[in-house]
Amino acid sequence: MYNTDLIIKTFENSIGKPVRSIYRYDNVPNNQVYRIETDSRPFIFKIYAQRDWPEEGKLPFVHQKLDEYSIPHARLYAFNREDDNFPNGYLIEEFLPGVTADRLTLSHDENIKLFEKLGALMSKVHQIKVKNYGYTGSGIGIWTSFSEFIYDIFDDATSYLREENIVEAGKLDAIRENLRDKLKACDCYSPVICHGDLSTKNILVHKDEIVLIDWDDVQSLCWMADIARMTTWMKLTYDSKSADAYRKAFLDSYETEYDKSAFDKLENALHVWYCIDYLNFAAATPNYHHQFEAIKRILQNALYGSGIELGI
Repeated sequence: MYNTDLIIKTFENSIGKPVRSIYRYDNVPNNQVYRIETDSRPFIFKIYAQRDWPEEGKLPFVHQKLDEYSIPHARLYAFNREDDNFPNGYLIEEFLPGVTADRLTLSHDENIKLFEKLGALMSKVHQIKVKNYGYTGSGIGIWTSFSEFIYDIFDDATSYLREENIVEAGKLDAIRENLRDKLKACDCYSPVICHGDLSTKNILVHKDEIVLIDWDDVQSLCWMADIARMTTWMKLTYDSKSADAYRKAFLDSYETEYDKSAFDKLENALHVWYCIDYLNFAAATPNYHHQFEAIKRILQNALYGSGIELGI
């Protein structure tokens, strides 16, 4: 826990405005997030838990691109990893009015409208093309194909499953090879900025408008990857009928230069990737069994749907 006097001093030195009040958000995992009030406007002060995430240079680059494409977002005032008091870095950005959608009690029809708006918004975000795939840093990825990026980071994404022998290494290796073959079909799509965590906790609702927040997980991927990450989350969050309806609402509003029907053919393979990543994270947390079993059920269906018939 950081001393609030230190946060206030750092903020005032950086922004040049006296702090009127400071409030910590308790429901934020990993990072520490504070709301700071000044006489003129409120700000967000985020202290990172990891030195290497988000990557150096990524957030300034992403915010610059969002400005360039006139996509609404919180203005970034500072991103600093040079302060010894905050060895993992801190961020200062504009506080936007509104409530995140996960904290709203929305009807089925209201959720339909929400995902329609998200589909239209992500159509604009995915117009932002970048160079290469993977971790973006200051805008240039390392991998020249999407499938090779997934293949190369697969071991890291399954490290805990392997170490604890939760899933047999042989099965993971077979999934890795099969996934590369399946996802080669994605290599024809240009790498674009992908938000990386499309869910209701990152959709800020104000009056009749929505804004995406928390761009820490941005990667340079094909457009399908961002949507598949979201539809995996939908399957974990909603009943199957609702998940299908919200998926359809999103895709009906989503516009792309590519054939959207191709997503239907590749969605299961992408779900395999995301479920494996979810499983690895869930298995490393205390009392993981309930969440683990839910993810595992979706993974089994995705494996079968993608033609990778391996029991997990």
